[in-house]
Amino acid sequence: MNILRHSHAAAAVAAMLLLAGCASGGRSTQMIAPVASAQDQVQSGQPGFQAVTVAPSQGGSATNPLWMSNVSADQFDAALKASLQGAGFLAPDGSPGQVRVSARLIELERPLAGLDLTVKSRVHYSVVEVATSKTLMDEPIAASGTAKMSEALIAVERLRLANEATVRANIQAFITRLRGVLAGAD
Repeated sequence: MNILRHSHAAAAVAAMLLLAGCASGGRSTQMIAPVASAQDQVQSGQPGFQAVTVAPSQGGSATNPLWMSNVSADQFDAALKASLQGAGFLAPDGSPGQVRVSARLIELERPLAGLDLTVKSRVHYSVVEVATSKTLMDEPIAASGTAKMSEALIAVERLRLANEATVRANIQAFITRLRGVLAGAD
């Protein structure tokens, strides 16, 4: 009888683990800030066109599959570079660029549970003019992203989607800010 109870308990735990799933980290391809139209891209002759290089990103952390979804520095870095490239800011490979961007993922404020999950992110960005070492921008940017229950039934999947949404929004806010900073630098 005691063995039967233990086997039922073990089956219940196994079923809960299958329903819960394993956590996976944010995917860089899903964190790329969208370019809504050609007007959102920097064009040749405009401030910042293919002028930005990116230092390796810092912060973030790898995901423990048994815990919560996270965003690693490598995934954040890839998303930042792809976003800058899509917006026309990223310098071609091998070019020193005119400005250098450094980013540090300071925080992902994540809920432990919920139906619709909202994650808040804070990233510290620094933009330095390469030729003069003049700091053009040195500030944190905050953003949030939400994943709804209708997007993913499994909570760990929703959390990953919310992480990706907040990083995407954060990078988008940075690009908007960078556009203004570089327009004012000339």
